[in-house]
Amino acid sequence: MTGDGVSFEKSFMKKRYLKLTILLILLPSILLQGCWIPTRPGAPTPQQPPAEVPEPVVTEPPPEDPLLPGLFTLRYDPDFTMNPIFALSRDNIMLTSFLYESLFILNENLMAVPLLCASWHSEDNITFVYEILPDIAMHDGSTLTADDVAYSIRQARNNQRSRHRSKLRSVSEIHSDGELTVTITLENPNVRFNRLLDIPIIKNDSIDSRMPPGTGPYFFPTDEAMRLIRFAGYRYFSDLPLNMIHLIEARDSDLTDLFDNGDLSLLWDDPTGAFDVRINRFHDTYSFNTTTLQYMGFNANSFVLGNNDVRRAIGCAIERQFIVENIMNVPRHGQTIAAPVAISPVFDMYDTDWEFRGDLLVEMGLLIDRAGLADSDHIGFLSVPDGFGGFRRFTLDFIVNIENSHKRDAAQHIAESLRQYGFNVNVRELQWSEFMSALQEGNFDMYYGETQLGADFDLSPLLLPGEGNLNFGDTGNHAFRPLIHDFLAAETQEEVSFAGEQLNLAILQHAPFIPILYKRHAIYSHVGAIVNASPSQSGIFHNFHEWSIDMFMLN
Repeated sequence: MTGDGVSFEKSFMKKRYLKLTILLILLPSILLQGCWIPTRPGAPTPQQPPAEVPEPVVTEPPPEDPLLPGLFTLRYDPDFTMNPIFALSRDNIMLTSFLYESLFILNENLMAVPLLCASWHSEDNITFVYEILPDIAMHDGSTLTADDVAYSIRQARNNQRSRHRSKLRSVSEIHSDGELTVTITLENPNVRFNRLLDIPIIKNDSIDSRMPPGTGPYFFPTDEAMRLIRFAGYRYFSDLPLNMIHLIEARDSDLTDLFDNGDLSLLWDDPTGAFDVRINRFHDTYSFNTTTLQYMGFNANSFVLGNNDVRRAIGCAIERQFIVENIMNVPRHGQTIAAPVAISPVFDMYDTDWEFRGDLLVEMGLLIDRAGLADSDHIGFLSVPDGFGGFRRFTLDFIVNIENSHKRDAAQHIAESLRQYGFNVNVRELQWSEFMSALQEGNFDMYYGETQLGADFDLSPLLLPGEGNLNFGDTGNHAFRPLIHDFLAAETQEEVSFAGEQLNLAILQHAPFIPILYKRHAIYSHVGAIVNASPSQSGIFHNFHEWSIDMFMLN
């Protein structure tokens, strides 16, 4: 170890010793304030039935008191809803997994893990019967019933404002059978339907509430409170690492200073999102996979891009690995994963045989020749046959949202690559509202897009025409429907491999879109402050009772 390393270690140990001394002096006061709850020997294990406990008693400092260093504090936007069906604020979405649970959650590998579901069965992968856990307390003092579960999923499926609506579009019927049984019927078989049931469960008939009752480990003591209190009815109440979670409002521009100063305990980051979080202090990173796909979309009504071979040739020019390593994964490594095909490489039944094995440049040349494109006037750019024995010059209009620097840089790199192979491309950088207007009006040739798919990797939104689908350029085709059906109905690895091969081959041949990469998200915490965190796409704080939090390290 170098001299600097020794100095740093001595300084660090002195700070730890000083904090330990202060904690021992203040320990009785801290315990009375409810700011720190130690692990109690003999606490009931998760397998034991929940004990009868009274409603939680609020023992935190008065809400008007200033926040003290070492408190676990998160960002919150009180001006927006906490209703988990509608919530769009990223900060409030992060907090919803404290308040609400679901039948299943997705683990870090995007596989379904039962949460409120005790058991389930299906004989045809169309009709699914779920038994929910008994004696699950809700924040309003009631007990969770099948009516609550059916109501929540129905609202997520049918309500126009629901952020979960798209992934439940195949659900045709939802009803409760008795106190603990829910039956869900689909239009078509889906072996991996459980992966879509990370839908937050709220109280029956509470859809209009800003904070509907749920079953999560914490709750708001009042609608105006800037803190969450642990819920005494929660089945793992004794295992929760914190009695209270403090909340603060903050501007995006203040996040770095708040985190660096210890005033914010944790950050959730979409590293390739529109807002780039900058972190100066040493920190721990917990990354997790998502089903968010970035892709290049086309306008099939374009006189050039109406030809499948032209779209395929363009796809051959995209350097996915370069975009991932040199654009998306800068400055932090591991933020995205290249997507050789439309289904994510992290899918547990992914087959590398789906990937194209030929020489992409040779393939591009063959496709350009077959489409009849040529540099007819020797200016270095391709022209398209005009149908009358001549050629017509073209410039492809490639639109991208200017507010996302990663997407903008990726689009510019793709355009530069295409120019090298003879495609004249102009990148048009637009504000979000202008970008969406251009998509809806069909005012583009190509666009840099992003969408979150369901964890079953149903590609219907990208492949099928219809309202609500991503069919901006009329590239959707009903011919994909049986291929999607077979992929979702496949059970064994052999069946999935075959169905996936047929689906990906059709996407390659028709090129309605070109997959580029899948995103990963991350949470950042102070070094050593959090152990055993297991964030996932379903929620940052699921299984929070298994986390360990070192209050010394939060300052």
